[in-house]
Order: sequence, then C-alpha cells, then structure tokens
Amino acid sequence: MDKETFNILAHRLRRDIYAQSLRFLKDEDEAEDNTQDTLLKLWVIRERLSQYRSVDALAIAICKNLCVSKLRKRSFLTVEIDEELQHVSNRDAQMMMEEDEDRGWLADTVNGLPASQMTILRMSQQDGLENADIAEMLGISETTVRTTLCKARKNLLLALKKRGN
Repeated sequence: MDKETFNILAHRLRRDIYAQSLRFLKDEDEAEDNTQDTLLKLWVIRERLSQYRSVDALAIAICKNLCVSKLRKRSFLTVEIDEELQHVSNRDAQMMMEEDEDRGWLADTVNGLPASQMTILRMSQQDGLENADIAEMLGISETTVRTTLCKARKNLLLALKKRGN
C-alpha cells in the first residue's frame, strides 16, 4: 500500500479510532495520542492490510488494545505511587538504589533478547496484546508466538538465575 492510499484509509478511520479512544481514556489528548499510535501500528503493517477481511475491525482492535494497556499503566502507576508514599519512610537509600539497579538490569536483559523475542514479549506484556492479535499483526502463526514467548521467558529466567549466583 502506498502512502497516498494509506492516507486516504487513515483519514477515513481516524474519526472512529478517536471516538473509541475517547470512550476508553476519557481524555482528549490521550485519545489523540492513542489515535496516532493506532495509525502508526497500521502504517507499520500497511503491506499486509490487504490480507485482513476488515481493516476497520483491525484498527478498532488495535485501538482497544492500546487503550487497555494505557489504562493498566495508569492504574498501576496510581497504585505504585500510593504504595511508595506509604512506605517511603520505611525504606532506606540502599534499598531504593537496589530496586533501581534491578529495574535497569531487567530492562537491559529484555533489550538483550533476540529481536523477535523482545518484540513479542513487549507486545504481550507491555502492550497487553493477545497471542492471536500478535500473530495477526506480525503475520506469523499463534504457535510461533507462543513458542517465541516461551523462549523469551526462559531466557529471562536463565539470566535471573545467573544473576542470583
């Protein structure tokens, strides 16, 4: 699909994607950001869009999944901040430094995975996408998604065990 054809498609889908985003996120700026993210994901897979029965349904599914991910992060951050405020007086500087190191180590370890494992792990864990959606977006089978996800988790577990020794 060329740029001009995609622009026509994006223009046609934008209103529905924005409305769906606004229903979920209840914030115009976040809804606009989510609309842009959805269109970006569609742009990335533009060459395979002809394989889908309904690009409109795909766009709404991607939009919904992105909204759910953002809502999960939002509620997680709220809980995390509340818990931090309750426990901040009980934590010492050493403990906080160790937690920062752990977060950095995990991010580095995930970034060190093979590209396919890292991508599928992030789509699953960070974006909250189902295996079927990941398979459809990447043009691979669900079995391949499950296998790759399993390998990624196994690699993380091995790295964690090595770190513990």
